[in-house]
Amino acid sequence: MYFGIVKSVSDPKKLGRVKVKIYDLHDNIKTEDLPWSQVMMPANTPAINGTGHSVNLAIGSLVAGIFLDGMMQEFMVMGSLPTKTEGIEDNNVRVRAEADPNADEETGSYQPSSGYAPVYPYNNVMETESGHVKEYDDTPSAERIMERHKSGTQYEIAANGSKTERIVRDNYQLVVGHDTLEVFGDVRIIVSGNADVAVAGNMNTAVGGNIDATSTTGNITLKTTDSVNKKVVLDANVLVKGNLVVNQTTTTSAQSSTRSAVVLDNHTHDDFDSPTVQTGTPN
Repeated sequence: MYFGIVKSVSDPKKLGRVKVKIYDLHDNIKTEDLPWSQVMMPANTPAINGTGHSVNLAIGSLVAGIFLDGMMQEFMVMGSLPTKTEGIEDNNVRVRAEADPNADEETGSYQPSSGYAPVYPYNNVMETESGHVKEYDDTPSAERIMERHKSGTQYEIAANGSKTERIVRDNYQLVVGHDTLEVFGDVRIIVSGNADVAVAGNMNTAVGGNIDATSTTGNITLKTTDSVNKKVVLDANVLVKGNLVVNQTTTTSAQSSTRSAVVLDNHTHDDFDSPTVQTGTPN
């Protein structure tokens, strides 16, 4: 078994090969003169027809392998070894179960705290060169899954199964088919800006309790743009605690087939309509 340092990963054939400077054999050989070495992948990587995993070795990785020929020209990388380079711990900070490197990031007002509490050696971590991270933490009583983009957008599944998503920019979701959301508990939606809901068909809302609509600084408008059949139907008793202003003609519904609707704007009371009210014009 031989050991060496990866010096180049820019394989011109894009096969995942690397150039390795073998200790004691390539000390005086320039990187451009080193041969390209194949990298052995694990058995769960088919490595055919575009399936499997990519080779993730980086320049500076310490690797081990064997030569496939007696002239020691064809080196095969069998694996890599975590190292400690010039006082820097090369093994991932999350693997070593140190403090959460993202603990100081801004959080939402209602965002639950992270379940990050790894214990070495239970946290299984994959981090790329740019900073994308996947964690599969098997720490007893703190089992957790986290996937994170370098920008800070991430999701985390805590030990109790709760999931927290954090998106640092815009979010868009497209459902080509149907979509169903079933919630056994309560739902809370907090919007700091405006909110728009556009429905091409009908919109039905069924509530077992009360419906409260409150505007703290503006109006509440119910409007239909249908110029032919437009109407707002209030199918219950109506309680008006303030003034009621009607900009158009106000009529009542006909009470029988022989009696027409009453126009309230110019209606005068008589004994038939209201026996207890004096006859006169409306105020």
